Amino acid sequence: MKKLLLLVLLILSGLAATAQSGKISVSGRVLDANGQAIPGATVLEKGTNNGLATNSEGMFRLDVAPDATLSFSALGFMPQQVPVNNRNTLDVQLEMSATDLNEVVVVGSRGQPRTSVRSAVPVDVLNARELQATGQVELGQQVQFTSPSFNSAKTGVNGVANYADPATLRGLSPDQVLVLVDGKRRHQFSALNLNVTVGSGTVVTDLNAVPTMAVERVEVLRDGAAALYGSDAIAGVINLGLNKSTGIVSGKVQYGITQEGDGAQYLAGANYGLKLGSDNPGYLNLTVQYQRQEQTNRSDNYVGGIYTPFPALPATPTAAQIAAENAKRAERGVYPSVGQPFKVGVYGSNQADIYQGFYNFGLPLGSAGWTVYSFGGYSRKDILAYGFFRNAQPNNVNYSPVHPDGYLPELPGRSDDYSAVVGLSRKVAEGWNLDFSSGYGYNYLDLHANNTANPSMGAASPTDFYVGRSAFGQSTSEINVTRNFGGLLGTKSFNLAFGGQFRADQFILEKGSPESYFVGEFARPAPATPTSPARTAKAPGSSGRPGIAPEDETDATRTNVGVYLDLESDVNERLLLTTAVRYENYSDFGSNISGKFATRFNVLENVALRGSINRGFRAPSLQQTFNSVTTSTVQAGEIVQTKQLRNNDPRLPGIGIGAPKPETSWNYSAGLAAQLGDNFALTVDAYQIDIRDRIINSERLLVPQGTTGGTGIEALRVPFRGLSEIRFFTNAIDTRTRGIDVVGTYRVNFGERSRLSASLAGTLNETKISRFGATPAQLQAGTPNRVLLIDTVSIGLIERSQPRQKVLFSVTYQLGKFSLTPRATYFGPVVAYEKPNNIPATASTPARYVRHISQEFEGKAVYDVALVYNVFKAVSLTVGANNVTNVYPDRVDARRFASYSNGEIPYSRNVAQFGFNGAYYYTNLSLTF
Repeated sequence: MKKLLLLVLLILSGLAATAQSGKISVSGRVLDANGQAIPGATVLEKGTNNGLATNSEGMFRLDVAPDATLSFSALGFMPQQVPVNNRNTLDVQLEMSATDLNEVVVVGSRGQPRTSVRSAVPVDVLNARELQATGQVELGQQVQFTSPSFNSAKTGVNGVANYADPATLRGLSPDQVLVLVDGKRRHQFSALNLNVTVGSGTVVTDLNAVPTMAVERVEVLRDGAAALYGSDAIAGVINLGLNKSTGIVSGKVQYGITQEGDGAQYLAGANYGLKLGSDNPGYLNLTVQYQRQEQTNRSDNYVGGIYTPFPALPATPTAAQIAAENAKRAERGVYPSVGQPFKVGVYGSNQADIYQGFYNFGLPLGSAGWTVYSFGGYSRKDILAYGFFRNAQPNNVNYSPVHPDGYLPELPGRSDDYSAVVGLSRKVAEGWNLDFSSGYGYNYLDLHANNTANPSMGAASPTDFYVGRSAFGQSTSEINVTRNFGGLLGTKSFNLAFGGQFRADQFILEKGSPESYFVGEFARPAPATPTSPARTAKAPGSSGRPGIAPEDETDATRTNVGVYLDLESDVNERLLLTTAVRYENYSDFGSNISGKFATRFNVLENVALRGSINRGFRAPSLQQTFNSVTTSTVQAGEIVQTKQLRNNDPRLPGIGIGAPKPETSWNYSAGLAAQLGDNFALTVDAYQIDIRDRIINSERLLVPQGTTGGTGIEALRVPFRGLSEIRFFTNAIDTRTRGIDVVGTYRVNFGERSRLSASLAGTLNETKISRFGATPAQLQAGTPNRVLLIDTVSIGLIERSQPRQKVLFSVTYQLGKFSLTPRATYFGPVVAYEKPNNIPATASTPARYVRHISQEFEGKAVYDVALVYNVFKAVSLTVGANNVTNVYPDRVDARRFASYSNGEIPYSRNVAQFGFNGAYYYTNLSLTF
């Protein structure tokens, strides 16, 4: 009885509170004239600051007075006011505006928000609907097929690139683009990419560690912005805008598979936003997402010998060699149809399980004007990659008796990534806006090597190894203050912004299991004896991925302090001026000053000229400065150990090598932005980016062995005893990048239920090395061959490994509940360089000095199509096909290139266009409640 009475009292008190507040809950959708959802539309209770933005499905829920009037607005649409009249549900259709085809941009200016056409610098705004319409399940691939200047192609059998995709802007390096999340710096991946592929020698920021359903939009700033945001923003900035919707549950499931029947993808995710409070509500938006990627394999049939040494291509094995090989296969039962072709390698998309969660939180604190906000999340990626096949020939340096039929190393890795930002913001009297925030991001990569061996240990070798861990943490605390003074000094508007930032970075390398780096008794050759044949030397360490040794462990830190000042003014209706300056000081290499000046001038009412000049910089990453890894191979019967030297190694000054200093850049941009007529918007922007003292990883430099010293690199014989080759980071080159970007958008209504939207975007650019640094005299002295700090292969990775042309064309036609979107993407040609196949080195011309050859992989167009059916308000079904014509990149010339690897690698690992999996078919179901 007491419990029942208590329940009644609680109900009555709740009703009384509701009556006192006089609020009702109103929910609904904001749609266009064709019934399609409008994400990001603003819903505001007229006469108050009570409002929110619609979610990706156009839905909203808001507590308002029963007699309130709601104002609905969205970019590109006519605003509308609707009386509530005590209703709890309200769907609104907005008519398309004929005067604005562009999204408001936040990145690139600390002044008032502007549309992309009215900005002084070029910005692409990609909303969640556009991104998800690509049919891609990873954020990096979604942006790849919606932004012309962005490139992020998948690779296989490619070291660290297996675990975090290299992503670039304007053909530059992955570490020359800055990634922000809601305007705050995002931390980088922990491991350094040292393979011969795009971004070699750099560290990426892993876009795919953020779940796609947590992102409301992506802004791609195609202009230098170091003066605004600090280091790395040489090529531009990518800002991920997070979902802030409340009261809506969104779910999505997707399944897809390639035309070959492999590479199945599964995605399941959900997003829900909680409204916090009533009078001035806050939000808590939560996202969970799971993705499964099955392995694909595009390797060719193996054409090398497993048991019998075959000659390298282009030579052909003899009939006797083939017969001996087939007999051995039959004896061992390796393949049931002796002599028939078969695959031993795995080259394709890696198997992956990805678990992700993200949150976005904001809450006003009483009537004082303060708002507390926070966002962050966690991502775990379990990825299985592969190495190259090791044959079963006893004279092979990777031969292991624990795998008498050869072995294919399995290289699993687990990447854990978490981050959190907490901040306070306030709008105070006289228009001042204050923002205080502090954030921390951390990534670690645990690497293993399974189904392999440490050949130098012989039969005592284990088959599974823990290779070690790389980790990177970054904490960032900052203060940002802004104020718009209105018409100061006769201007239309004048905005002042200033602030400071403190950043601390930490880079860690932790050793692997002892067997992963152990040098066993079989690491040295042995002559023949009456009881045993001659023995070739066997490679030490876990084959496929040597472990991190104790002497390579690292725990390095550095700090950075920066301050900036930013001024922006609409001088009058036609002229916009903006300028910024930033000073930064690093604990390990000193200070830097960056600056920016940009302007926009309206030639006509809807046609503007714009341009900018930026001086930017990129600080060498801790991974570049302090990475120290030793790898071991065997050449000509001797161990060859290659050491990646830390740049504070005391031995480097003796050969004229100093620690790398920051890259500096000058970025020039000039363009036109226009809205032509009622339905068409166009931007054209040309640019030039000059980078001085660009940081590269040197070539592997031979250290002659011996017990006596000498001059130049020979003087390192004693201090580098046991090491055969060294590498280090250095400012060896200058580069110049020139290009032009064109983006056009067209929208038209044919009737109440029929609408067409089309876009054409393209980029044309070229990066060339404009200066080669001289080899230090101390390094060159006494060495007969020229010491090269960079060779043709590395030059090719900088100049020709990414498409110089990229064109995106898409059309969406909506008719009632249906919409059809065909898309075409053209990727320009790329060129790969490497040593020619079957050309031996000589005493006078070592392998590293052999002239390299090249192969051009021609440009290709990839076609996609998607059909969407809105079953009813809460359910949307999509069926689609990506690369519907099943286009593949050109194949590696197997007769000339060693990288063909006897059929294991038919498509180049060195260059990046659009992947190598062929056609992909998918369907997804989206639910919104």
